[in-house]
Amino acid sequence: MIGPKVTRRHLLAGTAVGGATLLSGSLARERSTEVIAHRGFADERPENTVAAVRYAAPRADAIEVDVRHCGSGELVCLHDERLERTTDGNGRVGATDWERLKTLRVESSDARVPRLEAVFEAVPADVRLNVELKERGLAPDLLELLERHEVTVRVSSFDATALAQVESLDSTVPLAYVVGDGAAPADVLETAAELDCVAVHPSTALCFETDIIDRAHDRGFDVNAWTVDSGFETAMLSLEGVDGVFADTPIPWL
Repeated sequence: MIGPKVTRRHLLAGTAVGGATLLSGSLARERSTEVIAHRGFADERPENTVAAVRYAAPRADAIEVDVRHCGSGELVCLHDERLERTTDGNGRVGATDWERLKTLRVESSDARVPRLEAVFEAVPADVRLNVELKERGLAPDLLELLERHEVTVRVSSFDATALAQVESLDSTVPLAYVVGDGAAPADVLETAAELDCVAVHPSTALCFETDIIDRAHDRGFDVNAWTVDSGFETAMLSLEGVDGVFADTPIPWL
């Protein structure tokens, strides 16, 4: 199941979407800051694994995983283009078939590299999954998988083209544009608007050093900052007005 896509028009008009009325302006942001488990709380469990997802599910509002194609075409959850950092394998993910990939251990643990389908099956119905596209060309397989699973997703990427490919095939999928340090807020928000994104995901530095949060809210986007490493940093970002934070460890006091 794909979650309802909340467009800027819904936010600005206070339209009812999926049974909830969305208010405009500051009233829309009078809620606690969401904690999004970055790669399934990567400091606590091997990142992007089913074990991480299961650990994060009762401790987070949403869970983020990274997705790319392996050599035989399956959608797998790995951040890097290569295997060396996170597994006991070597070489490019895109050149390694699933039969080999599924045998690799992640971060010297018993956890294995999962297919995205296994992650879908592990996520509870009340926890949103943020699927970050690490490369282009994933949209057809992702959408086919979503048709077969009851999971609420948001799809994000640093690559606007990867998001545009999703948008071109299914305009109802909620999208988020991810950006790093040094990005120009005006350019970021223009791209997000062209893609009809529901959110932008700026780095923490961009949130602290620019006015991207206020400008994004004025245009109807949620703002989720990445990646926090302390409760103090989370509190400061909450005061700045972010809607959510990506965290490598649970933030239990929020």
